[in-house]
Amino acid sequence: MTSSLPGSPPPVCPDCGALFGTARVDRCPHCRLPLDTAEAATLWQVTSALHALDAQRLTLLRQRDGLLAGLRARRDAPRSAPPSARTGVGGKGAAGKGEVSGTSAQTALLVLGGLLVTTAALVFTVVSWGHLGIAGRAVVLALLTGCALALPYPLRRRGLRATAETSAAIGLALVLLDFLAARSAGLAGLDRVDGLGYWAVATALAGPGAAAYGWAMRLRLPLAAGFLLGRLPALLAVPAVGISGPQGGAAAMVLTAALDYPVLRMLAGHEGLPARLDIPAEDGASEDRASEDGASGDAARGRGGLLLRSAETFAAAWAVLGGALAAIGSLQAGLRLPRTGPTGTGDAAAAVVGWAWLPLGGLALLALAVALPGPVLGYPGLPYPARRLAAGLAGGSLLLAAGGTVGHLLAPGWGALAYGAPAALLLAPAGILLRRAMAVTSAMTAQAGAETGVGTDLETEAAEAPGVSEAADARAGLAVPAGLFAAAALVLLVSSVTSLGELARALAEPLGQLPAAWSGGPAPAWGWHVAPAAVSSLWLLVVALAVAAVLDVGPVPAASLRAATALAVVPAVALLPVAFGLPYGVAVVAAGALAVVAAGSAVLRPVRRVTLIGLTAAAPLALLWASADRTATIVALAVAAVLAIVLSTPAAAGSEVRPAVAAACAVLALGAEAAAVGSTTGLALPDTMLGVLAVAIGSAPVAARVEGGTSRAVELSGYVLAAVALGLTAPYPGRFAFALTVAGVAALGVALRPDRRRAAAVTSTALLTVASWVRLALSGVHTPEPYTVSVAAAALVLGRLHRRRYPDANSWTCHGPGLALGLLPSLVAMWADGFWLRPLLLGSVALAVTVLGGRQGLQCPLLLGGGVLVLVGLHELAPVVVQALGLLPRWVPLAGAGLLLLALGATYEQRLRDARRLRDSLLRLH
Repeated sequence: MTSSLPGSPPPVCPDCGALFGTARVDRCPHCRLPLDTAEAATLWQVTSALHALDAQRLTLLRQRDGLLAGLRARRDAPRSAPPSARTGVGGKGAAGKGEVSGTSAQTALLVLGGLLVTTAALVFTVVSWGHLGIAGRAVVLALLTGCALALPYPLRRRGLRATAETSAAIGLALVLLDFLAARSAGLAGLDRVDGLGYWAVATALAGPGAAAYGWAMRLRLPLAAGFLLGRLPALLAVPAVGISGPQGGAAAMVLTAALDYPVLRMLAGHEGLPARLDIPAEDGASEDRASEDGASGDAARGRGGLLLRSAETFAAAWAVLGGALAAIGSLQAGLRLPRTGPTGTGDAAAAVVGWAWLPLGGLALLALAVALPGPVLGYPGLPYPARRLAAGLAGGSLLLAAGGTVGHLLAPGWGALAYGAPAALLLAPAGILLRRAMAVTSAMTAQAGAETGVGTDLETEAAEAPGVSEAADARAGLAVPAGLFAAAALVLLVSSVTSLGELARALAEPLGQLPAAWSGGPAPAWGWHVAPAAVSSLWLLVVALAVAAVLDVGPVPAASLRAATALAVVPAVALLPVAFGLPYGVAVVAAGALAVVAAGSAVLRPVRRVTLIGLTAAAPLALLWASADRTATIVALAVAAVLAIVLSTPAAAGSEVRPAVAAACAVLALGAEAAAVGSTTGLALPDTMLGVLAVAIGSAPVAARVEGGTSRAVELSGYVLAAVALGLTAPYPGRFAFALTVAGVAALGVALRPDRRRAAAVTSTALLTVASWVRLALSGVHTPEPYTVSVAAAALVLGRLHRRRYPDANSWTCHGPGLALGLLPSLVAMWADGFWLRPLLLGSVALAVTVLGGRQGLQCPLLLGGGVLVLVGLHELAPVVVQALGLLPRWVPLAGAGLLLLALGATYEQRLRDARRLRDSLLRLH
């Protein structure tokens, strides 16, 4: 063979792919393939032609991507607009598109118009035109209903699908108004029928009728409306037949979902029905052509399947809502009513708990049927995540029903354990079964992958080999134990949360002694107690967390579970002295000792994460409990500050405690220590806050001397203390102005740092300005202009200087702050001021700003001044408009607004082009 042709790839062996030179060769030096025959020459030519085709295909693909990207960028541009109009001023292009698409805006206008027209019809039926009589209104509404329901067909044929959907929605709303008019008119004695029973029958007729109408007209809104109306018949029929209480309605909701779900599943399993549910935007002929095209058919089935999945999700949510209502009734009976009491109380609670089994048991059966793997009752099964969720729902329903029964039998106050104990009993065996099933599934998956060479991803649909199929079936068996384990964990967590309220009360009980301890008088004696049921529930949670951490089968990692166990152990152990009735000081010293031991371990050797969690939990608990006594508070804060300073030093660098966090805690502890000492010595609140402000100011030079994250932590902590001090001093204007002045001067000192010069200077200016404003307020100045004019003038001068230095700067950056400060406060004050002078002066200034902005071609003055000028005009015209609207019937403004929005929706494209032209004109300004 000879050398390759120009442009062809380097010569390679067509068998082994080995490279060789361009000289003539008889055989491949590696695989000994003969290359000097006629067949080899033909093979070489075919290979070269294939390379050329690949290169040409790559070029065409790149050209296609470029053209498609250009067309996508001009998707919302007008058809006849020039390229400059499509790209926008300055070449912004597609990046300058609005936040709302044209279709979304048009839909919003049509929906709002339809709602307003429907509201106008309701007002017309109930309130206005009473001289026609209810029968006459019913006749008018019947004619309007027929027109509204007949309009969608020609509208959809002309491609106006959004308008057709709106007309259909209005027609369905008018159908319900027709039912109301028929009963109000007493047609065929309907006024003597029970209201709930009448509407149960009416919704039972209207729901399927709306669904059939949407199916025939191929409209989405009637289908959704029919599905939603189908929720009401059973729910309304339950009280109509005399069944009261939440359990009857809950059972009706579960029954409705149980009837809907198999139908929806069978529809999803039918191959042709999902495509029939798709609602294309073309006319009938285009629909027929689309149904014949394979790609369009696949898209239709995808969109129809999405509608079915949405309906299934809503049906499942409806059943869950019914179960939640039943669970609420069971919880109220099991937690709030005592076992013994007035006559009939125990019987009523038992009846509530017993009836709760009907909806909760039905929900559990439905969820278990859904959780079964594979096809059931002729409809296809769900994927593994959905079946696991269904199994969890079944387990949760049974646990709630059982907990209500057990809680009714237990003494008051032990209701949380009534739910937590069954959940804990279910958690361990479910976890063990799940762990064994996971081990079996992992082994089978590994074996299947080794035998077939297929990957171990059991979610893929391409795994059709027998071994992988068996592994997938084994994994499908994990759904029930996994769901039960998750349900038990969730119920246990929720039951523990209900007990955590009592635990939180016990933990925070020393806070109730703060007013007496810090009021200046002698602190009264007080008792500290905790409910045994709450402590038992907390220890039950600790044991369950430990078991879950050992099993390591849940979605939460074992490390996180161990951390949660350590976090729960701290209050459980700390509350033991309280549970045994030991004195207050013993509990405080015990919590403080725990924090000291944890901090010492952090300094002496690298700490484990569990020890760090103990430190972060015990230290705040000790400070919280010490706050009930002044002496204990001062000592605890001093110890906390010392520990934090030690942990922030280089000696503790090997621990997991971050020096920045420790430094921030030290600053905050010193600030709290200053407040505690000041209050103990009898200083007033403003004077005490000056001490806190002194600590904040003192942290600034410390932050300048340290480096890295510790410096930022100290600085930010000082800012927090300063903000707290200023906030608590605000009710005292004189001291507040003084504190602002001190803080402003301190900020000037911070501005000496090169890395803080600009921010600190701005902060200092703001603080000193606010201080001057407080002084003005103390002097009796209440109008906004003395406060804003000086700042606005300074901002305008700075903006002018900035624009002179940078001529290309945006006008909003240069003039926006100054104009906003000068115009907007006066605009707000104008609406509360009935005098004529402020609107006149503000309108004059806004007019001058608008004229100057137009002459100089500046966007900010033009828009801001024009907007203020328009609002001033509206302020002057508002009384006249209100008086004119008061003379019209109440339904006329609603109908007019609805018709206006419908007209805007019909002519939306023209309005969109006008808006784009206005936008382009404004963008030409600076």
